[in-house]
Amino acid sequence: MSRVTTDDWPADTRTSYDSVADGYSDRLRDAVAGDPHLQAALAVFADRVRTTGGGPVADVGCGPGHVTAHLSGLGVDAFGIDL
Repeated sequence: MSRVTTDDWPADTRTSYDSVADGYSDRLRDAVAGDPHLQAALAVFADRVRTTGGGPVADVGCGPGHVTAHLSGLGVDAFGIDL
């Protein structure tokens, strides 16, 4: 593992993220489906968004986008932002 330098930290960050992205995505792919409490919380949130005028909703730090996809499936105008 190389040391992160202050001169090129954006490139170092991208490289670090890229080295774990596939495994991270695989690990989280079914996270929402496997967590009824998260599903319930997202359903309440989606209902609240819809009843107060809609989105759009930003899922900041969305990783592979599993929560963004779930919110979209619940009818929320959601989009993800990540590295």
